Amino acid sequence: MILEGNPLERTKSGVMFAAAMTALSIGTGMGVQRVVLPLYVKGFISQEFAYLFIVLLPILSFGLFKGFADLLAGYLADRLGRKITVIMGTSTFLIGTALLIYSVNLIMIAASLLLMGWSQGLIDSGIMIILSEAGGKERHGLSLGIMESSVYGGYTVGAFLGGYVSEVSSLPDAFYITLVASAIAVVLSVTGISETKGEAREDVPTLHAYSMCLRSSTLRLTYFLGHAAQFSDALVWGLLPIYLSSIGLDNIRIGIIQGLNTLAWASLMPFSGRISDAVGRRIPTFLGFSLKALSIYLIHSFENSLYLALASVLLGVGVGLYYPILPAISADAAPPAVRGRSIGLYTSLRDFGYITGALTLGMIGEIYGFGGTFVITSLLLALGSPLIFLMKETRPFWPAFDMVVEHASIILKVIESFSSMVESYSKGKKDQKNFRLIKQYENQADELKIAIDRQLWLSSLSGQDKADFARLVGRVDRVASFALGASRRLKTLDPDTIPLSIRKLMSEMAKVSRWIANRLYRAVELIRIDLEDSLETVSEIDEIETIFDELHQRAMEELLHTKMDLMPLLNLRDFIELTENMVDAVEDASDVLRVIAFKHMAWPV
Repeated sequence: MILEGNPLERTKSGVMFAAAMTALSIGTGMGVQRVVLPLYVKGFISQEFAYLFIVLLPILSFGLFKGFADLLAGYLADRLGRKITVIMGTSTFLIGTALLIYSVNLIMIAASLLLMGWSQGLIDSGIMIILSEAGGKERHGLSLGIMESSVYGGYTVGAFLGGYVSEVSSLPDAFYITLVASAIAVVLSVTGISETKGEAREDVPTLHAYSMCLRSSTLRLTYFLGHAAQFSDALVWGLLPIYLSSIGLDNIRIGIIQGLNTLAWASLMPFSGRISDAVGRRIPTFLGFSLKALSIYLIHSFENSLYLALASVLLGVGVGLYYPILPAISADAAPPAVRGRSIGLYTSLRDFGYITGALTLGMIGEIYGFGGTFVITSLLLALGSPLIFLMKETRPFWPAFDMVVEHASIILKVIESFSSMVESYSKGKKDQKNFRLIKQYENQADELKIAIDRQLWLSSLSGQDKADFARLVGRVDRVASFALGASRRLKTLDPDTIPLSIRKLMSEMAKVSRWIANRLYRAVELIRIDLEDSLETVSEIDEIETIFDELHQRAMEELLHTKMDLMPLLNLRDFIELTENMVDAVEDASDVLRVIAFKHMAWPV
């Protein structure tokens, strides 16, 4: 939630708005081209040879330069900053648009598309990184959904406007819409966007950063699926308008059908991104690819304008389900020091799909005609969809997670009450109040543990994930059991009979136990938000446990020289041992947490 009185949150909100509006402006310019460009290029072709290939040539050049620019953008964003990367992109897009307006042959058109592809690579990657950082790590799906929704909301506006202007005026006049939109983007990038790049935790060499990404089978699959997505989009961008024209539709209806596609796409993406933050990345992605495969087949099966419009909406729904989620996986996977390069690598390999799509579909179209391009693209998407389930889930949905955090918070209260009780005894005072609180909190933790176990085992989680969380909750619950046992031993003692040297050690032990319990709660709380920070907190627990071991050793040595009655001495020894067991249980729980974190790590296997 953005707090109205928080200047930092207002600044982030303003940055996100400016970045989204920049993406919307660039998307508007590109939306014009999705309707107008294939029809415009068609007018420059004087022979039938390799007709579809030539129509797709500008898209090929766009994909070629955009793919390389995506790769460079990640590097520039990490090295020079996010803002300067976006400014470089919007300025180049404006130049490319001006060149397109004054193009007199296919070479000039291709050159303008090279510049625009290059610039959009810089813009898209830069804005993706800005929004993923300004929106926070727990909302990568939502942030990137906003970005993609802005881009393709612009596509919708551009498609409608481009189709209308090209019909009532001329095809070249429609490109002036792109010129105005790109000028607005330049202004927004200069005046509205602020730098979000923070201090990197470590300087990871670029080649090593890319190597880390490519060693992950999950990320390799993500890149492949992104590539397949743009492969199929080359069909929708390059050949769909020509197909619609060939069955007798005018430019206005072509613009509406293309616009409905991107409208559905843009409208859904913020929701699909947010849903994937909660339920996981894989299922929405699978549904999206499956719907896209079906809708591409249906589009070629229909000639009625209404049916074509409905199929186009279905196509947009499919794209809207998966499109913001794939880059969200790359954002999930990237530590701050390499996040720009991780996202840049994804967008680069994704947008090279325009090249393979243009080349492959051009050849298929020459041999099999329109039917071949639509059917084969649909078939490839349908066959590729199940591969999604080979990916590691980077945003797992744990039904009992909130209850697990609540359970950890109750255990923290147990340790805080235990620590207060020990502090009282170390000062020579008995403490019945905190003893009662320990028992009360321990009972609450037991009841919640039963509820967690029930919900876990009734959930759709895999058996191993259920076991991991059940083991985590069990280890955390043991902390309260040992705390209760230690407090019972302490309750039997008269504070005045405990030697002063041991009372001082008890005070230190109480402080350390409170410290380590706080770290455990924080590590549990962080595991769904920031795995990297959760692992760092787990490492702190190991260090604190070592400190406690030293206190325990000193306390046991002091007992050897203590003159007390036998039963109080044994109870004091049991108190010290049970307190040690309590802290060891914290470390045991943190070890389970580490296993869970590594299984769902940002660099999944």
